Amino acid sequence: MNEERLAASGEIDWEAAYSGDLPDTPLDRDVVRVAGELPPGTALDLGCGSGQNSIWLGAHGWRVHGLDVARGAIARAEAAAAAASVDATFERADVTTWRSRDRYDLVLSTYALPSRGPGRRHALTVARDSVAPGGTLLIADFDASLADSGWMAPDHLVSLEELTEALPGFELDEAAVRVIEHSHGSEANDLPVAIVVARHPGPLTEEV
Repeated sequence: MNEERLAASGEIDWEAAYSGDLPDTPLDRDVVRVAGELPPGTALDLGCGSGQNSIWLGAHGWRVHGLDVARGAIARAEAAAAAASVDATFERADVTTWRSRDRYDLVLSTYALPSRGPGRRHALTVARDSVAPGGTLLIADFDASLADSGWMAPDHLVSLEELTEALPGFELDEAAVRVIEHSHGSEANDLPVAIVVARHPGPLTEEV
């Protein structure tokens, strides 16, 4: 059972989602697009899964820290990062309770937000507060317009309003719903995705 079908039932067992022989998770094209326009620095990958985005960032000069709630995901990410010899560290943590002690030049959460409620509000606050002055935040997740499709439980969907309201004081570079081909294993679907790219209004962090 893949995570889309798990999500449609309203419950997601992330350990089960990352168990067994899984196909490689595709790189998120919005990560490539957004990060490709920025100078490499530090990055935080919230809900990193198997680490595909973290490893791409590391291969392009970023120093990356990824976290995920699933032990299986972290194990896969660490193995892939070691094989690629990239500058990436990984941590098993739950974004509904975790807090960062650091700030990052790029923070991303792609298809990784918790279900609607206090846990999601906490995760959005963590994402916002982890961005360094002058840094960039990328959030992409399945749009609320899918609510009547039966493809995913409504509480797992997001709206642009929900995302932008969580970012007071940030400068919005992009806030849009776009139809994107989403692949998982052998399945590919064109799905509406809410995407926000926002910038912390402070000065850029100094290079180390």
